[in-house]
Amino acid sequence: MQELAIRNDKRMTVREVADVLGVTDDKIYRSAKELFPEIFINGKTTYLNEAQVTAVKMNLRKTAEVMAQPKTSLEKALLIKQAMQFQQEIIESLQTENTELKAKAESDKPKVEFYDQVAGSGDAISIREVAAILNIPGWGQNRIFALLRNMKILDIRNVPYREYQDRGYFRVIEQKWTDKEGDTHINLKTLVYQKGVNFIRKIVQKQEAA
Repeated sequence: MQELAIRNDKRMTVREVADVLGVTDDKIYRSAKELFPEIFINGKTTYLNEAQVTAVKMNLRKTAEVMAQPKTSLEKALLIKQAMQFQQEIIESLQTENTELKAKAESDKPKVEFYDQVAGSGDAISIREVAAILNIPGWGQNRIFALLRNMKILDIRNVPYREYQDRGYFRVIEQKWTDKEGDTHINLKTLVYQKGVNFIRKIVQKQEAA
């Protein structure tokens, strides 16, 4: 298709535009009248300037009625400008994302260090400490206990069933205490190994996603 040649007076008729773009006069007429109704005067030939031709072609492109290749110098300049703006938006978006990731990494650093310290040791920790490590809003030790009981991982005393102890998730210890009459009592306390912390984290995250 020939290059769109705007005359010295920078104007073209509807028919000339239609011939160059390879579409019917009617499509050019309807598109131009939709965009520039003020240029249409009964009994007079309608002329389109370069900017108007570009706008008409862009409008027709939306319905795939003309080829996507730019033909006027103005349209080429607009496409270059749009490409540069798009590239700048991508750069700014990546810079913002990088800044946010750095900020999140700094805010998570104490939690990660605490988790790594626990994961790197063979010690077991309490459910309260597990809740602190997970640091998931709304998930304190009481809610975690309730979830594990509902899933039949802990019994009514918050003691893990043998299956989950054998998996290396939990450890149960005895705690002695003396009442005011001097009688000694024994409580069972559930502690969580590093594998158990990962196990609980997956369960809680699954609940959050549900």
